[in-house]
Amino acid sequence: MKQQRPFAIRALNFSGRVLAQLGIALPALNIDDIHHKAKQKTGLTDFGDIDYLAGLEHLIKSTETEAKLSQIGRIAAKSALIDNLANRMLMVDFVKKNPAVKEEVIAQPMFIMGLPRTGTTILHAIIAEANEHRAPRLWEMQRPFPPPAKNPADNEARILELEKNAAMLDLLAPEMKLKHESNPRLVEECLPWMATSFFQEQFSTVHRLPGYRQWYLNADPKPAYQWHKLYLQYMQFIAKKNGQAPQRWILKSPAHLPFIEAILNTYPDALMVQTHRDPLKVLASACSLLSTLRGGFSDAIDPLQIGEEESQFYSTILSRGMAARREMKNAEQFYDFQFDDVINRPIDGIADLYQHFDLNLNGESREKMQFFINNRPRTMHGKHVYTMKQFGLTEEKQGPLFSDYRKKYVQSAL
Repeated sequence: MKQQRPFAIRALNFSGRVLAQLGIALPALNIDDIHHKAKQKTGLTDFGDIDYLAGLEHLIKSTETEAKLSQIGRIAAKSALIDNLANRMLMVDFVKKNPAVKEEVIAQPMFIMGLPRTGTTILHAIIAEANEHRAPRLWEMQRPFPPPAKNPADNEARILELEKNAAMLDLLAPEMKLKHESNPRLVEECLPWMATSFFQEQFSTVHRLPGYRQWYLNADPKPAYQWHKLYLQYMQFIAKKNGQAPQRWILKSPAHLPFIEAILNTYPDALMVQTHRDPLKVLASACSLLSTLRGGFSDAIDPLQIGEEESQFYSTILSRGMAARREMKNAEQFYDFQFDDVINRPIDGIADLYQHFDLNLNGESREKMQFFINNRPRTMHGKHVYTMKQFGLTEEKQGPLFSDYRKKYVQSAL
């Protein structure tokens, strides 16, 4: 499943294939070199606790042996590894100089989770519009240092840099914006904060990394969620310095599903929201997105392989989420949001959510959320077209994987 790319990128990838035939892989994904480059980039030497090393080692190994990256893919992968390690070092340095960061109280953060394509993105964006809420924007997570400035104009340089990266993704995977809009200025899922511990699902979304994913699902999530909390504390600390009052954090990612216990251990008073939609209606759309995204960095995209692997992965994370919810002492800490309600009655559905958690939905916040909905049509970039057959998906084959989940949670007809 190849995508049309500009000549310069095709030429670069061709040079990579020539080098590969000669047994040369450049740039090298070498753990010592990545550490060295991060030191050079930051001028620092302290990486903090070594709990990140296992994830980084598994990630590098899986990228080298399984991802089948193009030349541009190798360059992007190494750059991402260095950036994440550099952000880790900058945070370690900042907290050493400002230990009060760790005293920030993160009160009742809201976590939105659910399979991809079940409405998590739009629900997150809508709820984040409320006056009493705050959701992280992509630029804040990818370029958290230097600390965000009070004057928005002073943050423009880093945002423009990231917009150039987004423009490059448009060149590599031009269909991506039809399937998932991503912009440095928009609110986004909070996985970049966990990337500095090299424990997060986004790595195996961008590249095919079955070995890393298997490690990730079975590793201890506690250090990663402690880093997640540290970033929230840092952002809240900086906001206070800039004269802003604390607001409830609105966070989201499908990748939180397997780690509900870790979230509640880190944030005991978290408000948990799960979106629901028939997995068989989700799978083909998610596989289409994945094939486009991975196709920007690899020419070895197998749709049938993606269909099989993602079916098993989604079944696993749903089962783990269900098991964790059965063990919860307080079931009222979760609110279930059907996809039909996300699409057909989002404001009324959110009002029900507020009532469930005993929150106050004021008129101004309601108006802001409605304005956002009215001005962001679902097909603003065009229609996302896909079929189950493209990815070898059938009711007979995949249906049994999700039977328990469907019986308990799925009410949406869409």
